[in-house]
Amino acid sequence: MPLLLLCILVLSSCAPKKEPAKEQATVVAKHASVRMKNSSTSRTLATLEPNARVEVLEKLGNWYRVRTGDVQGWMEETTLMTEGMSAKLKAMVEVAKKQEPQNTVVLRDDGNLRMEPGRNTTVIRKVLAETKAQVLERTTLPRPGVPPPAVDVWIKIRTMPDEVGWILGSVLDYDVPEAIGGYMEGSNYTSIKTLKTIQDPDIGPITWYVVGERRPGAPPEVAFDGIRVFTWNLKKHRYETALRLKGLRGAYPLVVGQDAAGNPTFQFSEMAEDGTTLTGMRKYYMLGVIAREMK
Repeated sequence: MPLLLLCILVLSSCAPKKEPAKEQATVVAKHASVRMKNSSTSRTLATLEPNARVEVLEKLGNWYRVRTGDVQGWMEETTLMTEGMSAKLKAMVEVAKKQEPQNTVVLRDDGNLRMEPGRNTTVIRKVLAETKAQVLERTTLPRPGVPPPAVDVWIKIRTMPDEVGWILGSVLDYDVPEAIGGYMEGSNYTSIKTLKTIQDPDIGPITWYVVGERRPGAPPEVAFDGIRVFTWNLKKHRYETALRLKGLRGAYPLVVGQDAAGNPTFQFSEMAEDGTTLTGMRKYYMLGVIAREMK
């Protein structure tokens, strides 16, 4: 064997083996930095753009150690979508297709969209302030580092047809139709549903609403502590309250429909004092502008 070929074979056999990748990931953020260390102040080794592919070697906290070409470094969790995250997100989207939106919200501040509720769960991406989203679910968890009974409220939202996740409720503002915005009396309308649309000859189409009201000081685990039904007085051309329930422990979802006679209906559950168990469903139907509970 020629001496040169022998030297090449010896050197190649001694070369360190390439570290195997645990999974692949796609860059989802603009100008994403590959850093020397898992710190946002560490030196940038490379800058990647959306749809670039990297190999994931290790996960440490909210950082991934990655390899792209000949460069190895650290990338923040919010800049990547791993194969595992993508599969889980698709499953969440499929589940969410069966969930009825309760209201829409707008982010007051930037917030991390997470795979699960909790301050230390996997981040899908950072959602910017002014983003609009649909509300799907609500839950509470103990607030880390703060003595009980302090809790965090987590809201499951859909920001687009193929993106679902959990975000802190403290960064969200609930939407309210302008027509009934003046009736809030300091409450949040955490659920808003259309019961029917009627025609006012002098004004045009008018919507009847059923809303879940959440007043200041309501227990954190309840989605709403009141129900209010808005109907329209055709003679006086104004909204009137057809039903108002207070002192509830309302839980999502608030669902509307119709009975066999075509009358609008709505129903909801209440949450037991343990903060997790749901009681039986309460159902109502509209007989004209009168709301009656089904027995």
